[in-house]
Amino acid sequence: MTCSSIVPLRSLGTFKVGLLLFTLSVQSTSAQSQAILGTLVEAETGAPIEGAAIILLSESGDQLSWRLTDTAGRFSFPINRSGRFQLRADRIGHASVLTDIIALDGAKNAVQRIEAPLEAILLSGLEVESNRRCEIRPEDGVATARVWEEARKALEAASQTTRRGTYRYVLRRYVRELDARGRRVQEEDSRILRQVLRRPFNSLDVDDLLSQGFVRPEGDGSVYYAPDADVLLSDPFLDTHCMNLTKGRDEEAGLLGLAFKPTKNRGVVEISGVLWLDAQGGHLQSLDYGYEYLDVPNAERLGGHLKFEGLPNGTWIISDWSIRMPILTGTVLDGGRQRIVLAAIREEGGQVVRVNNLQGDLVLDYRSGTIEGVVLDSLDVEPVEGATVLLDESMQTKTDDEGRFRFTSLTQGRYGVSAVNPALDSLGLAPPSVYVDAIPGEVVSVRLQSSGLMASLVALCQQPEVAEGNLGVLVGYVHDAAGNPAIGSNIKISWQEIARSTTGRFGLDEVFTSQDWESNLTVERTDGFYWVCGIPRGASVDVVVTLGDVESEPLRFRFPEMEIVTRQDVMVPSGG
Repeated sequence: MTCSSIVPLRSLGTFKVGLLLFTLSVQSTSAQSQAILGTLVEAETGAPIEGAAIILLSESGDQLSWRLTDTAGRFSFPINRSGRFQLRADRIGHASVLTDIIALDGAKNAVQRIEAPLEAILLSGLEVESNRRCEIRPEDGVATARVWEEARKALEAASQTTRRGTYRYVLRRYVRELDARGRRVQEEDSRILRQVLRRPFNSLDVDDLLSQGFVRPEGDGSVYYAPDADVLLSDPFLDTHCMNLTKGRDEEAGLLGLAFKPTKNRGVVEISGVLWLDAQGGHLQSLDYGYEYLDVPNAERLGGHLKFEGLPNGTWIISDWSIRMPILTGTVLDGGRQRIVLAAIREEGGQVVRVNNLQGDLVLDYRSGTIEGVVLDSLDVEPVEGATVLLDESMQTKTDDEGRFRFTSLTQGRYGVSAVNPALDSLGLAPPSVYVDAIPGEVVSVRLQSSGLMASLVALCQQPEVAEGNLGVLVGYVHDAAGNPAIGSNIKISWQEIARSTTGRFGLDEVFTSQDWESNLTVERTDGFYWVCGIPRGASVDVVVTLGDVESEPLRFRFPEMEIVTRQDVMVPSGG
């Protein structure tokens, strides 16, 4: 009969990881002798692109600096020396754009306009099944390389975060004890940290991790390390790990996976894992990883998870993360031999509760939703400062000097967002609200256009010559006696155009001629709004509305000679 006893073998593990937090802002040109300035726009429309990464490269291709474009697509790189450079524009889900060589002579600024393709890169059509071979640094054009390129953009942004920390974070940290299969929580301790953190945590240098391993003995236990963006992007890591594509299943169903694993056993604990991306937009979603060459029972149940989130202005954060480590016990068998078993799993993790910028403004609250955006001018190019933005006609705010606005602490629901222009509102020409859903823990981006009167009239009449000569536009609302929109009513607008000319040898005799015009239309908008373009200013106008068998009395007025647009509301009398 075998006799055994249970003795403690190793205490709870600990871990140290690097949270991949990212934030960057466009820096203005400092007092340097020269700079590379520019804008990034959509090639097809000319609209500015916000939140794209612009990378300054040397002529040999080395990365020198990195910027995010602002709301107007602008960027700048102060440079204190002459030389030859290039710019690369990276936008997740779109092809990167590389400029021609830019030569600086030490005195003059260089101005660049970069046009990026509007068409998105789709990863959903890639052949995953035929891409089973694990490749080291996959070549351009290969399916694996295309997916890695999209993952690299997000990871590079995360890598920049370790050097610039302009967000401050409130975190919830937790420690759980799970059963040996990692399915049931047996004990949990959770708390929100009182202090506001600049960087939740960091990883070790890649050379240290690759030479000493991702798990190391320390005292009676072991320390478990996780990779950060610098590790995954580094040449040593890419040279010692290969990649291939995989399809997501269960919780990752519908995602495209970029799997990586070490190329050989180098005598230390390594990592393998999968970067999960949205196959439609190419956005990095999460990282799952485990430990290789780890001498622990059921090592496949150990590892970590990080969830990525990109904010509308181009910044990236990790919203939550976790890592699982073993709780081991040893069984002493007859003859003094030991058998090590996995008794339980310790899971440590964290979640971002709140994100603020350096000015203390709330950027993101994971307990409520946030709607933010930008207001651009009528050409959809320049940001509009000081514009009033209305949320559901109950909350309003002003745009900052970059045309940005933000509504925070919103309960879950659907909201209408609009840029307010009192002059257009009074005429019924205000653009319709943009409706978006506020979701707790997410930031929804809205892009609004602040149109002037002429731009609104051109869009309404669909003709650029709407105000040529003495022409004007008649607008208004048609409603019944109860004040309801008279949808489906017919409107007849008639006017008399009077032309004046001179006769006689010296042009002293004035001759007036008249011509009658008429326009008929049906009210189709649900709010009863109507419009007629091309009415001569100063003309005498009659408006008659018919709804069924009921016809209104003519509304007679003279179109103001000094106004391009005038409003006349009309009521259809009741049939009784």
